Amino acid sequence: MAPGNSRDEGLSVSQQERIEHAVQRCRTENGLDVSVLVGDLELTDLGGFRDGAHQLHAALGERAHDAVLIVVAPGQRRVEIVTGPAARRRVPDRVAGLVVLSMITAFRGGDLAGGVIDGLRQIAQAAGKGESLPSLEAPPTGSEVVAQH
Repeated sequence: MAPGNSRDEGLSVSQQERIEHAVQRCRTENGLDVSVLVGDLELTDLGGFRDGAHQLHAALGERAHDAVLIVVAPGQRRVEIVTGPAARRRVPDRVAGLVVLSMITAFRGGDLAGGVIDGLRQIAQAAGKGESLPSLEAPPTGSEVVAQH
């Protein structure tokens, strides 16, 4: 499952950097392995969006068990948060659902990057402190921020 093109909803370099900073904060302050994908998924039917997000999460490989993946598809008007089993103990489905609602509110107000960053903050707060994870020098296969234009 690969990201496709978002219509006119791309992120600026500054917005990407702000999101990357928030992701890195989750890793260092909370020990939470979080990835964010911003871009529409290549789907023939939007009913498969959740499955597509789960496939992207699985593509994180060994990281998937402990990882949280946030998929935001602006052109498709979809958001999904996928948690691995270990991450789900720190970020339960109830919390993920509330984070999605909060993000959608920001998106409706026209604040794509702010909604993602606030969602990351809420996830980190719910997860609590954890052992710091090393910095990701090069983006992994499921890169931290992918903006497709």
